[in-house]
Amino acid sequence: MCPLLLNYAVMSNVPRFSVVINGVEVVREWGWDRVFEVKEELKRLGFRWDGASWRGKTRDVGVLARLRELLGLTRRGVHEGILTLVHDSSGGVVAVMGQLPEELKEHVLSSDGNIHLVSLSGFLRRFVAKDAGVARAASFEEFVEMGVERLRGLLRGVQVLGDLDTALRSAREFVLASDRLRELFERRRSWRAAVVGPNYARLNFLASGLLRRLAEFKLKYNVVTREGELEQRDLKLVAVAQEGGTYVVRFPVFVRSRVVELLRGLGYVVAEEGREYPRVAYKRQFTLFPFQAEAVENWVAHGMRGSVVIPTGGGKTFIGLEAMYRAGVSALVLVVTRELALQWVERIRKFLGVSPGMLGGGERDVRDVTVAIYNSAVKYLDELVGRFGLVVFDEAHHVPAETFKEVALGLDSPYRLALSATPEREDRNEHLIYEAVGPPVYRASYRSMVEAGLVVPVEHYRIYVRMSNEEAATYGSLPSDNAIVLRNVAAKSTRKIPVAVRIVTREVALGSKVLVFTQFIDQAEELYKRLREAGVAAELITSEEGNREVALRRFGVGASRAVVTTTVLDEGVDVPDAEVAVIVSGTGSKRQMIQRVGRVVRATPGKRAARVYEIVTRGTIEEALSEARHFDEVVEETVCRRVTESDLESLLGKAAPLTAWLKRD
Repeated sequence: MCPLLLNYAVMSNVPRFSVVINGVEVVREWGWDRVFEVKEELKRLGFRWDGASWRGKTRDVGVLARLRELLGLTRRGVHEGILTLVHDSSGGVVAVMGQLPEELKEHVLSSDGNIHLVSLSGFLRRFVAKDAGVARAASFEEFVEMGVERLRGLLRGVQVLGDLDTALRSAREFVLASDRLRELFERRRSWRAAVVGPNYARLNFLASGLLRRLAEFKLKYNVVTREGELEQRDLKLVAVAQEGGTYVVRFPVFVRSRVVELLRGLGYVVAEEGREYPRVAYKRQFTLFPFQAEAVENWVAHGMRGSVVIPTGGGKTFIGLEAMYRAGVSALVLVVTRELALQWVERIRKFLGVSPGMLGGGERDVRDVTVAIYNSAVKYLDELVGRFGLVVFDEAHHVPAETFKEVALGLDSPYRLALSATPEREDRNEHLIYEAVGPPVYRASYRSMVEAGLVVPVEHYRIYVRMSNEEAATYGSLPSDNAIVLRNVAAKSTRKIPVAVRIVTREVALGSKVLVFTQFIDQAEELYKRLREAGVAAELITSEEGNREVALRRFGVGASRAVVTTTVLDEGVDVPDAEVAVIVSGTGSKRQMIQRVGRVVRATPGKRAARVYEIVTRGTIEEALSEARHFDEVVEETVCRRVTESDLESLLGKAAPLTAWLKRD
């Protein structure tokens, strides 16, 4: 034993008084009166006589302070006594001098002034039982080590008496040896388990703040009101329901990573549950142009999620086919029309060696590879969820529309590709495409497609006509703040019909095939009638006319030389040997204009250019709409001219055939 010494006078014939505190002996030589007084106090403090000394143990700094008074210990002696406490092997104890960190206050065994005896094992026991960080530890050992590091951080910069490393090691070993604490750790992790699938999460409880945070998962969504104004609404993305004894959080697959991050931040133990999708043995039987290959590589590099913007005629279908081949899993292709669906079905069969199913247009055959029309996909969404690893959104600018967005948000396919020539929309909802599918990962230039031999440049002529006096008077009486009414009246100027007939007649004589676009069925019917009277072999395709496929087939083989149509052929029609587009009427939408022009720009052998005639009513809102929908930033124009009605004959007289082998009449 190491005696604690104090200066005192040595007296002869005075009894030797020995006190052993925590194994440390203190010797005093006092008179009998003093010995008797101290002996009684020692008994009260729990000390016992062993025949030679009064012995006792204490972990109470307050008791040490009382012993200091009784035995006349120096400050050094008290500190050395405290050191005997902090080397206690029962779980790790240190003495802290000065300001005590707040988290350690409840683990103080005793205090004397600014000296505090702290149980490190007590802190670790509470850490295991209460700390929310349990979700971040994969094992009990890792969690205890997190607690030890927390302790080190709390004690950094604090004056500690004793060997901190030894005390921490002792506390760690004490806690790790506890089966009760290990079981508690496992129970806490099990209770905090969150099983997260592609579009759902199952929870045992709702953590504080979870519902509030989930309610913040929204998308801004624009709706066009009856007055033509944009009204912004919130599209809620997450729903929570109680099923049995658990809570189920449902969300679109594209916010899954955000949900996982939130759950982990709130202390859940996240177990990510994958879903296996059928593998498909695609047989690739095509090659890509360099710009197409670059588009697919960018898409793959972004985790097989994203939008590819390719001008019409750039072979979006082959980019989609390559994406299907690279993913190698079940795939759903969403399209706008039945005609486009049939084109995809044929190309998948021909170029990937797979016989796909079809949903929509009178078909309901869902297979591992399926082509579906958007409306039918919404109707039978429950049959599609969980079946497809990849979904391709063709003509993806339709996805934000009220019905189409349902399928984009509802499908759980992890791999997503949006294909569009014009993803930007007048209602400014293109961000829904980028959120639901992925941001643009590639934009092809028109020049790259010309160089690849896929499309041709465009000659663009704006033909200006004037209203009759009666029409002008009617137009002038209209309210100036109603753009739709003004547009409709201007678009139906009767002078447009004979101008369009003259253009079509001349182009057909040059050997061209012509697509004539209108906005109105009655206008299309009148124009078709006048063309037939002029001896032009023409077809009429509107929403009210049947036999659309027959009409397009006749046009394709040259049995007819012109097609008069409304908006039904704006998109999703592949007519590679049409050279001329005549725009009789339309909206101010650049997207619509680009789609219409796209119907005639595809390259064919000998085709040097496409020709677009845009008939505009002078002195009306149509002049502004023509400027708004101008496509020069998207399509390469070799000619862009404004022509008056009086100069039309001169223009047509100088027109040359657009295909090299055709002879001009």
